[in-house]
Amino acid sequence: MKWCSFRIIAGLMLILTGATGAWQQLGPEGVSVRAMSNVPGYPDELFIITGGFPSYICWTGNTGQTWTVRETIPDRLNALAVNPRDMRIMYAGGKTGKVYRSTNSGYSWSVVATLPSGVHIQQLAVNAENGAEVWALAEIEAGDSVGLGFYRSTDGGANWQGRSVVRSYAVRAQALAVAPGDSGLALIGGSVANRARLFLTTDGGSSWADRSAGLSGSCVYGGAFVPTGSGVIVCATDSGIFRSTDLGATWARRLSAPAYSIVFAPLSPYYGYAGGENLVFRSTDLGLSWRTDTVSSFTGTGTRFIAVNPNSPLELYAGNGFGVFYSYNGGYNWINRSSGFRQLDVSFLKFYRPETLFAGITGYGIVRSTDGGQGWELWGRMFPGSGWVRGLAVNPRHPDTVICVTGWDSKLHLTVNRGDSWEAFTVVSHFEPMGVDYHPRGPDTVYVWGGKRDSVSGPLRFAIYRSTDRGQHWTPVLVRNEGWCQGMIISGTGDTLIAYGKDGSGPAVLRSTDRGRNWVSLTSGISGASVADLKLVPGSSEQWLCATPAGVFRTQNSGSYWSRLGLQSVTCVLPDTMNPNVIWAGTDTQGFYYTTNQGVSWWRDTLGIAGRSVSFLVFNPFRRSAVYAGITGHSLLGRNVIGIGEMGQERFPEMKLGVLPTAVRKICRIIVPPGTERIEVFDPAGRKRAEIPVSERKEVCWSIPGELNPGVYLLVLRSAQEGMVRKVLFLP
Repeated sequence: MKWCSFRIIAGLMLILTGATGAWQQLGPEGVSVRAMSNVPGYPDELFIITGGFPSYICWTGNTGQTWTVRETIPDRLNALAVNPRDMRIMYAGGKTGKVYRSTNSGYSWSVVATLPSGVHIQQLAVNAENGAEVWALAEIEAGDSVGLGFYRSTDGGANWQGRSVVRSYAVRAQALAVAPGDSGLALIGGSVANRARLFLTTDGGSSWADRSAGLSGSCVYGGAFVPTGSGVIVCATDSGIFRSTDLGATWARRLSAPAYSIVFAPLSPYYGYAGGENLVFRSTDLGLSWRTDTVSSFTGTGTRFIAVNPNSPLELYAGNGFGVFYSYNGGYNWINRSSGFRQLDVSFLKFYRPETLFAGITGYGIVRSTDGGQGWELWGRMFPGSGWVRGLAVNPRHPDTVICVTGWDSKLHLTVNRGDSWEAFTVVSHFEPMGVDYHPRGPDTVYVWGGKRDSVSGPLRFAIYRSTDRGQHWTPVLVRNEGWCQGMIISGTGDTLIAYGKDGSGPAVLRSTDRGRNWVSLTSGISGASVADLKLVPGSSEQWLCATPAGVFRTQNSGSYWSRLGLQSVTCVLPDTMNPNVIWAGTDTQGFYYTTNQGVSWWRDTLGIAGRSVSFLVFNPFRRSAVYAGITGHSLLGRNVIGIGEMGQERFPEMKLGVLPTAVRKICRIIVPPGTERIEVFDPAGRKRAEIPVSERKEVCWSIPGELNPGVYLLVLRSAQEGMVRKVLFLP
């Protein structure tokens, strides 16, 4: 990682570097769609929101063949809507409760309103016949509970009125639909205490009627008024598609497969579409029956977004956690329109061999790389819930045997033939797993951890379970207070277990030295709502680091007491494998920080990094100089990953490779250590663009090739000390 400052000297920008390494954008390719909206009257145009923090508003004018970024907004956006009466006016919203508006088709945005503290906007909708009426679906936090609620504006977003309709300890707001016209008819829905709930208003939100009776499933993901004005509503849940002819008073199930979105063609209401698991359903009879012709070219679990051309009901787009897809014939055929994106959500990263990595892609499945993370492919056959995999482990003695857990169900999934077929075992009812691992010396012993509910609508409790027969039967190791187990570390012998997460209203760090029979709480000195990450310092059994919303904490006595080292909103932490003074930290919205003096001072590293929401930091246990970071909405980043398959010694690069100046127009002087064979030049996308031969001299004068565009490039030294990297800026 590099510490960088900038000075302008005689018109030349010099990049002063004080540490080594550089981040490289890795795959996998694809895009996690946060929100999507077509443009009525312009069928070739589509807007999507991507990324974590900041959010990117992307536009295509040719059905997704090419994309451009219209604007970058420093927020975590979840909602997007185009005014169908004036397509230049657009709205966006997200986690901060700010409502953004554009009046020039997304080229520029301003904050038109800020909703009360604790309001997180999940969806936006504009009345199709009254462009001044805008609705927002929201999750509304207050104290220990969350509300499923709404806000409504009748003046184009300037002023808003709203409230919670129902409150609980666990709420997900997912569905919003507004009936066209001035009737004040709208519906909202989602999950309340892990049950599907839907509410209807006929007076613009002054009162709401519960229309959940007759629905099944844990969540209402989508709802739509069939545009015939006949009071027909269709909604999508993870238990199927339901249809009502009396505004939700009674329901009839029309499909038993999970569905995550629902939409009808405005001018051809007989046509409707629903997003499912790796497919899209179609109805041609006002939602009475549903079928699918989706072929293998369409992938992505939990398709949350569908946009239909109002003038051509057979032309539509679908968006999910893996990409954007376009169909011109009602879903018979699909074209992937996500080429060039590397903006996925990676849920975990697991190392099997030096160059073999497994990763979970939220909304897609398990992927594998055999070249250190530069190329990826789908691994194994998909199974129900494969798009929600949260953890994976390879059997230490039988590499064909792999286990994983998903957020889809309470099951462990097992394959003994490298993913060709899967077998599922229920861990325990109402369990939400967050990770899985094998006992290091017992190939049949498996641990899972996460949260356990006492009933379908109960709160989560901190929980760890163990199986000694490859997942067929389970026994509780630890079930504690309300909260969850975020992660667990198992010692090399398997005797010591260290678990962390949230316990009650505070952070949790628990240790057992007898395989889980007895536990000791080790949170003295830690603050923050929960422990998001915990790492042991290499070479020291007593030094640990942990990350919480309150910062980075360190213990030097195996958890007996912790000291705060600084920062805020920390999501992950990683100790340097070679230098005990160096610590890296990832944050929720500010990217990476690092310290070279054990936390006395911190520096931010953001050069060349598009995303700022760091979800995890890990090093390759077989090549400890290679570090990987999961960036929400931006796939994976790697440091010292280039050429990992050719790496020699497992060490961090030393301060011997020099470049003068570090900002170059035509010629630069490169100072190289003895034994250097060559220097390779990589462009900002990680592609090798040139090779610089090196003689016995300690200095090389290199003329910049004319075909290299301006930007930040990496010079990678190839010698006995593999992985030595310097950044150089090519000026125009």
